[in-house]
Amino acid sequence: MKKTIYLTFLPAIVLLLALLAGCANEATVETAEPAIAVKAQIVKASDRAVTSTYTGTLEGEKQTVVYSRLSEAVEKVLVKEGQQVNADQILLTLDRYGASSQYSQTQSVYLNSEKYYKKMKFLYDKGAVSESEYDASKTQYEVNKASFDAVSKMVEVSSAISGVVTSVKVSPGDLVTVGEKLVTVATTDRLRVKFGVNADEIGDFRMNSEVTVTSDAVTGHLEGKVVAIAGSADPVTRSFQVEAQFDNAAGLFRPGMFVRVGFVKERLESVVAVPPKAIMSYNGESVVYLVNNGRAVRTPVTRGLELTGHVVVKSGLTVGDTLVVLGQDYLGDSTKVNITALDE
Repeated sequence: MKKTIYLTFLPAIVLLLALLAGCANEATVETAEPAIAVKAQIVKASDRAVTSTYTGTLEGEKQTVVYSRLSEAVEKVLVKEGQQVNADQILLTLDRYGASSQYSQTQSVYLNSEKYYKKMKFLYDKGAVSESEYDASKTQYEVNKASFDAVSKMVEVSSAISGVVTSVKVSPGDLVTVGEKLVTVATTDRLRVKFGVNADEIGDFRMNSEVTVTSDAVTGHLEGKVVAIAGSADPVTRSFQVEAQFDNAAGLFRPGMFVRVGFVKERLESVVAVPPKAIMSYNGESVVYLVNNGRAVRTPVTRGLELTGHVVVKSGLTVGDTLVVLGQDYLGDSTKVNITALDE
């Protein structure tokens, strides 16, 4: 009888044990600790530069801006931007027969005096007129010629230097006024840039201090030196003007370009510098996460100078540490981590 009862309950007991084993396995799976995927880098010491950046617009070392000296219509524009021109080359012409130019009147007076002067010279050579009469005709001719030359230069606008046309502000038919900017011509083999520096930084600059120039429009950079430092601040901007010059033999940079000027204030040797995103704030202090035996270790650090793309860490890190640089937002102290990428 007892044997029969035992056999009857045996299947139930086996099923119960199986269910208990399954629950135990499920509990084991549910309590397994997940690892957070992170990217990390090995902490290294390196030499760094503390750089300040300013902005400015390039100019030619020699540059001339041509302004209108008449209120007249533009007749012809003879050059275009980027064109090489020579000194005294005519850039554009204004209406020479306009009311304000006085070109026709001056030309007529000049031609008449020239004719009279030549006549008097012929007679003087023949002894038919006195020296004083000849001298008077010559003087009048020279005065009238100078007047005509001056008027001609006002209607036939030319460049004072050889260089490249960097700006043309007018078109044929435009009515310009006295003092209006017409054309800019600049040399391109050597360039200059002027930029403003705050009062607390101007003391870092010296004559011949090295600077670099970059532009979004050009690949590469120029290296130059400071050639002028203002002794007083601009009353409007409250900044000090600094000028630097550069060799541009390759001709990649052009006057008129907007550029950034880089100046190295200080050079640091063998410092630990990390990406700014690697440093977080926790309870009011700066911390980073290091990886040790597969787990994140929250580590306080002391920030130093901020560089371009990096922050100097004065204390808290040791060369050779494994620093989390991506994924740290999801970490806590002792969180299990899985390094998916390591920059050594």
